[in-house]
Amino acid sequence: MKNSPYSPDTFMAGIYEKMRAEPYADAKTAQEVLAVGKNIREKTKELFGIQKLFCGNYRLEKVGKALEYPEYTLQKYSFELCENLKTAVFILTPKEMKKSASGVVALCGHGYGVRQILNISKSGKKKHIRYFDNYQKCFAAELAKRGCVVAAPELFGFGEARLKKDLTKPFYISSCDELSHHLLPYGLTTASVRIAQAIACADILISEKKISPENLGIMGISGGGLTALYASVIDERFSKTVVSGYVNSFKDSILSLWHCPDNYIPNILSIGEISDFASGIAPRKLLIESGTRDKLFPIHASREAHEKIRRVYSLAGTEDNLIIDVFNGRHSVSGRKSFDFLSE
Repeated sequence: MKNSPYSPDTFMAGIYEKMRAEPYADAKTAQEVLAVGKNIREKTKELFGIQKLFCGNYRLEKVGKALEYPEYTLQKYSFELCENLKTAVFILTPKEMKKSASGVVALCGHGYGVRQILNISKSGKKKHIRYFDNYQKCFAAELAKRGCVVAAPELFGFGEARLKKDLTKPFYISSCDELSHHLLPYGLTTASVRIAQAIACADILISEKKISPENLGIMGISGGGLTALYASVIDERFSKTVVSGYVNSFKDSILSLWHCPDNYIPNILSIGEISDFASGIAPRKLLIESGTRDKLFPIHASREAHEKIRRVYSLAGTEDNLIIDVFNGRHSVSGRKSFDFLSE
């Protein structure tokens, strides 16, 4: 390997320690922990700038015919997130709807868009996907089978929500790269838009499906896990949160391995590490899924993050509200605890 005194390797290694905040370092009581969480919530709202994106009063428009499954009905809708930006959302409604049904905002990760968690084809028809071909395990459909009302949006830059010039490219090619770079001059990121979409879906579940905040959950895998985490930090209406394949550290994952540009949020380390944002959900219920063979989010760093989050939940006196599912698997949804966690 060639050497140069001008290579920025040492600078890049050192700037992390210099710039990152440790908001919970001095917190020792439940009161202090909750105060830190409130501060993280306010800073996160400002960081993502989602107030620039909401238009409110979302009006749903049906798109096409509903698909009927034995346990639920799947209907595609469209709504205007903000000026000039429409979002497609699929709502899965159980055939036997309980009065106290749980509502879940389901957020896909990278792949071929929201249909990867719905078990439908590109044309919108039913499709059978074997689990070992799909790291996301059709989790929106699995939750609907368990009685949850699910809102699954086509996240900004994925699937049908790609730039026009990318729609003819292979299904796994997202528009994340260009969108991520082009939003920066406006003080926004792809995560900003996706978080706004997730919160809008919460509004829709509450207003259209009469889901109470006490029964409102959110789940995401990988890039969807990123969105679920920060949406839950910002919006306290989410009483249950599942973050799959994301809880780790910026240092050991996002800043050490190749990741899609949508993972890079300017100035985020001035608020804290991934574990600090997850801790900011306390005292609400949080379930984390981490695979022991996840190459994108190394398990040793996930375990370290888990312990930091456990400390905060313990100090808050709500350790029972934290569930950590470390499973023997790659970068994927587990589901062995999360599906029941959200549907109970």
